[in-house]
Amino acid sequence: AVSAVTADTLRAAGIVRIENLANSVPNVYINTGASLRATVIAVRGISSNPNNPGVDPAVGVFVDGVYQGRPTTMNSSLYDLDRVEFLRGPQGALYGKNTIAGAINFITKLPTPEFTGEVHLGYGNYNQQLAHAAVSGPLGSERLTARLSGSYQKRDGYMDNTATGNELDDADEVGGRLTLAFAATDTLNLVLRADTARNRTASGASEVFLNGAFTGAPFADANPFDRKVANDRDARGDRDQSGVSLQADWDTALGVVTSITAYRQFDWENMNDNDFSVLNMLSSGISEDYTQFSQELRLVSKSGSKLEYVAGLYYEDQSLDTISTAIVGPDLGIYPDEVTGEIFGDVSSDGWAVYAQGTYRFSDQWSVSAGLRYSDEQKDVTHSQVGDPFQVLLPTYPQRKVSRDDSQTSPSVSLNWTPSENVLAYASYAQGFKAGGFNVFSITPTDDAAYEPELVDSYEIGLKTTLLEGAARLNIALFTLTYDDLQVNQLVLVGGVPQYQTSNAATAESKGAEVEFLWQATEAFQLSAAYGYTDANFDSFRNATAQGDDYSGNVLPLAAENALNAALQYQAPVFGDYVLSARLEANWRDDVFFDPSND
Repeated sequence: AVSAVTADTLRAAGIVRIENLANSVPNVYINTGASLRATVIAVRGISSNPNNPGVDPAVGVFVDGVYQGRPTTMNSSLYDLDRVEFLRGPQGALYGKNTIAGAINFITKLPTPEFTGEVHLGYGNYNQQLAHAAVSGPLGSERLTARLSGSYQKRDGYMDNTATGNELDDADEVGGRLTLAFAATDTLNLVLRADTARNRTASGASEVFLNGAFTGAPFADANPFDRKVANDRDARGDRDQSGVSLQADWDTALGVVTSITAYRQFDWENMNDNDFSVLNMLSSGISEDYTQFSQELRLVSKSGSKLEYVAGLYYEDQSLDTISTAIVGPDLGIYPDEVTGEIFGDVSSDGWAVYAQGTYRFSDQWSVSAGLRYSDEQKDVTHSQVGDPFQVLLPTYPQRKVSRDDSQTSPSVSLNWTPSENVLAYASYAQGFKAGGFNVFSITPTDDAAYEPELVDSYEIGLKTTLLEGAARLNIALFTLTYDDLQVNQLVLVGGVPQYQTSNAATAESKGAEVEFLWQATEAFQLSAAYGYTDANFDSFRNATAQGDDYSGNVLPLAAENALNAALQYQAPVFGDYVLSARLEANWRDDVFFDPSND
């Protein structure tokens, strides 16, 4: 099941950030939380914990073919895109280990052979200001073209901190992208891409409904829904990211050979108030320094023959140096001044894969596709802790290194029937894999805080049709996903202190349906609708907590049973080259739970 959101739809729907995308695609839920770092993408009820630096995403995000290794960079400004593709269900055979729920492809616009330019401006409530611009054209030769684009987003905060007088949960991002395309020969094309972005936000603030042991003034919040807090420390989240990639496409007698070499990096730092009051008692933050190098080499056969194929090799090296900082303030009554405790985690990952997929056409109507990928990943974590003087907040642990190696073979097969050029029916099976890892901030001298890989078997049948002489499109998909050792984020006791950790549930199942409809009723009017149904539950999840709770039968986190989207769009010329565009859109989604306890 694949859905594509085009540049025209992105512009007409006012989609400027990744969370806006989920409304248009069935059974996709994107929760950005209160922090740029905490973006969770759930597909068909399957997601992962973004706060743990040792946990990989369940949905792979790719920009121009380059995998984005950490969820910290996913919630960025969307601009100058050609399209966004959503692939639902495990994509292990072609995309690899961390696409057990699906994959999202962002494809940016390429340079144009003629000179063009565009500017998009927007204004909204909370003083929201948007500006996207791009210029494109040849550089002295028709063989060398360039495209330069930029984005600016700024918005006042949704929340007021009455103690400091500042606004929280705002937006402030600026970014740019340069693309150079060079037709070196008639058979060799090179594309060099470079991008950068900078965020400075007061994100991460929380409204507290119940403050546990901290009761009474100044902790009590008379109205926990008024978007007003009284914290001694403003929330803060700073992010800087950049990357560069070189894509080479060489047309040969065997097919197109593509090489993608990429390097990406980001820096992240945040700080939040954890006592949610005007007292200086508890606060914490996380800093991250990340680098990633990847190399992919693939061969795609020419189309039109009975056997079409793609085969490739992939290598990736990730390095994440992270520090979790906890601060005990003097108002807690333990220390006269602020005292800091820190957890150091250096996470490195080294992985490679080999893959192939082919489609054989028995006749004009019948074909079969089969794919296979072998993945191997080595993970190492170097952990240490420097606690506070009395070891009240954190104990001091010496440096310790833990390692693991996970490998898996992921197959896929699909039987395809095309009774006419306007109808495609298919039945498919695929296996997915997500590597195991470590709860980096919970490692002790005697506990690796490790969890095992996650596996899935996916069965799907679908129908894709073009109707009304090409004016309408109807796609339907039915699926069943069976998960073993599902990686789940849950609250457990570590040294008597409750912490969120990732562990393996026993088994889980997600089944459901997806319907997508698009109708170009007239040249001016377009109607679209999408519906998603998901029944996702833990089959067996006993001893889910230290108290022995049984979560068997509970709904999976972020799994909405029903979700519906509908849009009516009008676009027509009014005079000369001027076009009037209007769009009315409505979205509805069932309630979701945010943790396995279904609390």
